[in-house]
Amino acid sequence: MNSLCSPRSGRLLTSIFGLLLVATAAQAQSDDTPHGTLNVDRNMVRTGISSQLDWNITYPTGITEIIEIIPPSTIVPKKNVTMKVRVLGVAFQSGNKLLPLDAYWSKNNSSWDRFFYGTGPTVVASDVLIEEQVNKGDHIDFGARGWSGRWLPFHHTRNTDPYLVVLKNGDSAPDYAPAYNQSSVTNFLKPYIDSGGKVTIGERDLIILWEASTAKTGSTYFDMQDLVVLLTFE
Repeated sequence: MNSLCSPRSGRLLTSIFGLLLVATAAQAQSDDTPHGTLNVDRNMVRTGISSQLDWNITYPTGITEIIEIIPPSTIVPKKNVTMKVRVLGVAFQSGNKLLPLDAYWSKNNSSWDRFFYGTGPTVVASDVLIEEQVNKGDHIDFGARGWSGRWLPFHHTRNTDPYLVVLKNGDSAPDYAPAYNQSSVTNFLKPYIDSGGKVTIGERDLIILWEASTAKTGSTYFDMQDLVVLLTFE
């Protein structure tokens, strides 16, 4: 990145280097501390002079060091973390008629708590619908169901269920879902599934896919994108 800076920037860069040294030292005590390198091609920068500033900051802790998924698909933190939940999209309908979905979560086998109800147009993907401190050893579960004249079966992480799958970065989308072998992946899901059917999300994220219909696996209507939920752990 090229930038034009005043002479004061030399003092600013010195401060940045100092902060980076503190962060690097702290990393030795905590694996959660972001760390890396920050380099500039000169000590002082004068007005009108371009300077090259490069940095490489990484988070050393990935999802497998933070979260364990115990069979069937219950999420168990390995340390105390903040969990944020967003709905990325809903694509549940009958013909041209949009149908609603009902999504819930539960901690430590408590009663199910609704965090979303609605159709595709009601989704705001940037909205954090749950922000919750979860502790080491907590059991976190998610479930959802669709409405089509009646409530269809409730699919949740406490059961072994082909109508729901929990995935991390780099996992393959389920091969029994025809959408991932075609060009019919919904627009809201496209940024999170690459052309090879691999999940592309953050290292501290999980994504949950649901099929809300009663279609059989492998059928045209079974596409595992009726509801897509993103979990982020900080």
